[in-house]
Amino acid sequence: MRAVVITGVSRGLGAALFDALYERGDRLFAIGRRFTEAQQGLAATDPDRVLLRHADLGVPDEVPDAVELADFLRDSPAVLIHNAGVVEPIGAVGALPGDQIATAVAVNLTAPLLLTNGFLAAAERSEQVRVLFVSSGAAHRVVEGWATYCATKAGGEMLFDAVAEQYRDDPRVEVDNVNPGVMDTDMQAAIRGSTSGYFPDRERYLGLYERGQLPSPAEVAARIVAQHLTGE
Repeated sequence: MRAVVITGVSRGLGAALFDALYERGDRLFAIGRRFTEAQQGLAATDPDRVLLRHADLGVPDEVPDAVELADFLRDSPAVLIHNAGVVEPIGAVGALPGDQIATAVAVNLTAPLLLTNGFLAAAERSEQVRVLFVSSGAAHRVVEGWATYCATKAGGEMLFDAVAEQYRDDPRVEVDNVNPGVMDTDMQAAIRGSTSGYFPDRERYLGLYERGQLPSPAEVAARIVAQHLTGE
């Protein structure tokens, strides 16, 4: 049975991936500040397959370490999905709240580096290892008002490009950056509702929603599973 470690499962794409992978038969180690009632119910009724790990990824000391992850992986085929991310703060550099910048860097970049470091150490004896970083088109183009998000997603992609290069001769390990595209999530709602005075692209995202051009998280999760997570 495959062991999957995943962040940010309480809503949106993370919740959809949680559901899809549970239905597939995987064991899940879900990391986050909160969980849905359904997820809490599964953890209570099916504890051998669902472990909910409370952690604020904005606080580096709360990220699970290699010892804890090794206890969960048990030398199984191992998957790590970095799904958690924050788009705030939105606005002009020079007018951003410093605490929001620090949180975004911690969640979008520091936590993935720490968690991957621990996960790869824990999965040393696993016969198959996969790491997915849920990225964004903002890693490759400037979205005005999203300087922190663009920078942290670009940094994350470089991080995982470097990890992929590290394992280029190891057939056990596969590392991918995944751009899920836009979808109908709470993050999109926050983007549309931004009151920042410096966010020229706001109308574009509002238009996508009003024209019904945002796919559901379940649709996007199904595509990611089909493309990256179907093997043992």
